[in-house]
Amino acid sequence: MTDRLTHARANQLIDQLSRVLRDEIAAIGRGDLANVETLFPKKAQLLEDIETAFVDAGPLLEGDEPASTRLRQRLAALQTLIRSDLALLRRMTEATGAVAREIERIRDRHSLNGLYTRDGAAQTGPVGQPQRLDQSV
Repeated sequence: MTDRLTHARANQLIDQLSRVLRDEIAAIGRGDLANVETLFPKKAQLLEDIETAFVDAGPLLEGDEPASTRLRQRLAALQTLIRSDLALLRRMTEATGAVAREIERIRDRHSLNGLYTRDGAAQTGPVGQPQRLDQSV
């Protein structure tokens, strides 16, 4: 961004990103993954815009004037919102991975894997793992 960042522009960017993050959090809560996917490009672009715009934001954030104080408070609130969104996305990713692993385990259990060789001939040896019994008692 070549223009100098103003309080108004900074607040506008924060408002836009906050809105997208709240929408994404709500979509995750509803299990609406299609909407989460749709919101991602907009969120990524807004994060990039904020990162670019706030490179030289020091003068806007310093001082005791009400606009600077309010901007610092809004950035702190935005940071909290970003952390909440990230935590939800991580949990969603972990849950999706767990489901995928369980589906793979079920598929493998119900497959003919291990019953036939690569060329299609029936396996001649034991199919399962040999069981070891503790006979020391």
